[in-house]
Amino acid sequence: MNPTPSTLKRRVLGLLFFVVLGLFLFVTIAMYNKTFKKVVEVDLVTDEVGNALPMNADVKVRGLIVGEVRGTSAESGTVTAHLALEPDKAGLIPANATAQLLPKTLFGERYVSLILPDRPARPIQAGDTLMQDTSAETVELGEVLDGLLPLLEAIPPQDLANTLGALAQGLSGRGETLGQTVDRLEQVFREVNVELPAVQEDLRGLADFSQTYSDAAPDLISALDNLRTTGNTVVEQENQLETLLVTATGASSATAGLLEQNAGSIISIAADSKQALQLLARYSPSYPCMLKGFADAAPAAAGVLAADDPFPGVRASVQFVNPKGRYLPNQDEPRLLDVRGPTCYDNVTAPGRFFPQYPGGSINDGSYQVPSRNPGPETMSYFPAPEGSGVPDDVGELIGTTPATTQVSYTGSRAEQDALGVVYAEATGIAPEDVPTWTTRLGAPALRGTEVSFR
Repeated sequence: MNPTPSTLKRRVLGLLFFVVLGLFLFVTIAMYNKTFKKVVEVDLVTDEVGNALPMNADVKVRGLIVGEVRGTSAESGTVTAHLALEPDKAGLIPANATAQLLPKTLFGERYVSLILPDRPARPIQAGDTLMQDTSAETVELGEVLDGLLPLLEAIPPQDLANTLGALAQGLSGRGETLGQTVDRLEQVFREVNVELPAVQEDLRGLADFSQTYSDAAPDLISALDNLRTTGNTVVEQENQLETLLVTATGASSATAGLLEQNAGSIISIAADSKQALQLLARYSPSYPCMLKGFADAAPAAAGVLAADDPFPGVRASVQFVNPKGRYLPNQDEPRLLDVRGPTCYDNVTAPGRFFPQYPGGSINDGSYQVPSRNPGPETMSYFPAPEGSGVPDDVGELIGTTPATTQVSYTGSRAEQDALGVVYAEATGIAPEDVPTWTTRLGAPALRGTEVSFR
């Protein structure tokens, strides 16, 4: 049966209807996808965050939309986003721009924010590739947002809403106070930043200190272990220690009584022996030489006395010298005015040599010094002040005394007070003449004999 013309016409019209409907849907979808819109296509290489970019996500420059994301593809740990930029705005974007992937809101989708560089290159062209901004601030912000989103997703929405509502209600009307608090915090952190180098240095010192104690820990543990043994010994000998303490108490009481009864005598002995001890201290550098001379003279003395001879006796040659003359009143009164210091005299051991009569000059003992054919050297080298005495070698000239009385005169002298005044002035920052006298007198025993250096 052949179709009639009217039936064929209806079939053709129906087919045309579906064709037109398909074309309409295709054009509508293509227009929605902006297939016919002229764009500048570029690629953006990002890290895994690029997977969060939705289709048709905005591309912005300083808040202005300049294009959209047409798609993404992942490969080898990187994501390539395909961007479609508007031609009239692409000419304003340099080819060396970088991109940040930011969320529109705290819970919103991400978009691409292009960052213009300080030194822009040529305008971007189709086929160019942009790179993600990898500055420390951007990476840190991305990590914070990536870590915040799972945290917020784990919080029930109603609890978060209640918390935010209570927070908003608590801050309502307190904006000025909150601003002042933020300003104070800024000032505090600014001052803290100034002290951060010192804090870091202290922490380094604490690390060194801890390392030192860590190295010394075995020794400390060993010492504590030994102390435990000592403690056990003390506990075991408790009775003996108690007896010792009782005995020591009795001995202390007896000693206290003895000192109390003889306090005056002890003080007198100490006072009377002060000058003798100071004189002995003055000439102490010559003691080794003197003792060596005694030791060297012992064999010679044995020979003089014929100690090993069957007929012992003194064997010596006596030689008469010029007499000093008779005693003259007001001229030959004995007195000790000699000022020479400690020295070491050479021993005379060669035959025919005699010890000089006046080595270092005649002795000023108040008597007439007879001329001699063997007087000895006029000058002698003397030993310096004893080490640790705190007395300089030329202190006699400073305080107007003779070397024989140097040790006696410097202690408590004006020169010592002036020297201590300089030390205290350097430590306190005042003038030396303003240092109280009682300060130097109290500090003299502690500083006497020590070496002081100023920095």
